[in-house]
Amino acid sequence: TYGAKGIAISFVFGFLSLFGAIFFAVLTADDLNEQPDWHVLNVDRISQEVAAGQVVFVDVTAKWCITCKANEVGVLLQNPVYTALQANDVVLMQGDWTVPNEAVTSYLKSHNRYGVPFNIVYGPSAPHGIELPVILTNQAIMNALEQAR
Repeated sequence: TYGAKGIAISFVFGFLSLFGAIFFAVLTADDLNEQPDWHVLNVDRISQEVAAGQVVFVDVTAKWCITCKANEVGVLLQNPVYTALQANDVVLMQGDWTVPNEAVTSYLKSHNRYGVPFNIVYGPSAPHGIELPVILTNQAIMNALEQAR
């Protein structure tokens, strides 16, 4: 009942709020850690690593994805998550969907996802993975890493 104009105004305010939150996160972020060494997403390797007792953290992202950047700057490159992801039993895999490709698209579809960001943690206690929320938090990642072990 608000009409197209009302919907457009709501969309603009929503977008500006999201942009403002990301901008604030970037400005207030502590000194960022360096990018970790990501392995290219490899579905077959996930099961191999889990069978070997490793935890696998998967990050499907894109350079144009604002929420992905907020997750990266606000959570993934910050402690305690950054330190936890550097543990010897954690393998980091990243799927780059900046330019959609069949391998990453197929992986997303296998999890009933059709966009980014998408993060999931696999491990000996979670061979099918623990899907994380779209907007990451320290607690969600730390809990998933512990549960996957």
